[in-house]
Amino acid sequence: MPRQNLKVIFSTLLIAGAAFVIGLKVALIWMKPAAGAATPSPARAHPGSVAVASPPRAALPAASGPAPAPLVADAAGQALAASIDQLISPQTGFSQKWATWEQLRKAGRIAEAVGALKQLADQNPNDPIIATELGEAEINQVRDILEHGGDPNSVSILALQADQNFNAALTLDPTNWEAQFEKAATMSYWPAGLGKGPEVLDRLNTLVAQQEAATTPPPPEFAQTYALLGKQYLAAGQPEKAAQVWQQGLARFPLSTTLQNALAHAPAP
Repeated sequence: MPRQNLKVIFSTLLIAGAAFVIGLKVALIWMKPAAGAATPSPARAHPGSVAVASPPRAALPAASGPAPAPLVADAAGQALAASIDQLISPQTGFSQKWATWEQLRKAGRIAEAVGALKQLADQNPNDPIIATELGEAEINQVRDILEHGGDPNSVSILALQADQNFNAALTLDPTNWEAQFEKAATMSYWPAGLGKGPEVLDRLNTLVAQQEAATTPPPPEFAQTYALLGKQYLAAGQPEKAAQVWQQGLARFPLSTTLQNALAHAPAP
């Protein structure tokens, strides 16, 4: 392949990766539990999804040789191991996961979390929860690079790896809410020239249908699906459809400030 073509492809990947990360940061801000908001039921790992039994998991092995095992070497290592266990537990709700990731970021342990989850993913290739959380870990690692410095060339690579891990999770469990929403949210910020808009709309409409078909009380994060879907319709030049989706969501989540603000700033018909 000519060197010029390789340069164009690499540049496209860098731009796409950076856009991917911007979307992730916006999505994570949206998903941050509001003060006083109800916490989703801790027994619901994938709200509104069909339960998919994960195979028995292999434990994360301790490091061999003279070097200490990073997850069990000290109190901080034990805390990291406990955080990983919480993140991959089917009993952990989304708000709890968000809080755990924030704690790991503030403690500067995201890179270690990525390494631990990669080991678990290698040992448990059929576990959709581990694949999802590995994608989340790579997203948070990218955020660290952008906010605190690091190798900028790794941004697009990590972003694409996160996308691949969300794909792996959805192959194993197509109703995985977290993987489906995060993938759609980040794809919505890829460059328009890549033509991802229609796929994002399809994914979000599918997720809305999945949410509305659920028989259990919906957790607060479901409101974000309507918010993002409306935003995508607005970007596609369909403001009336956007307002309709926001109203649909607000009827189910009347306390959602995200949907209230979206409707308040919606273009006049």
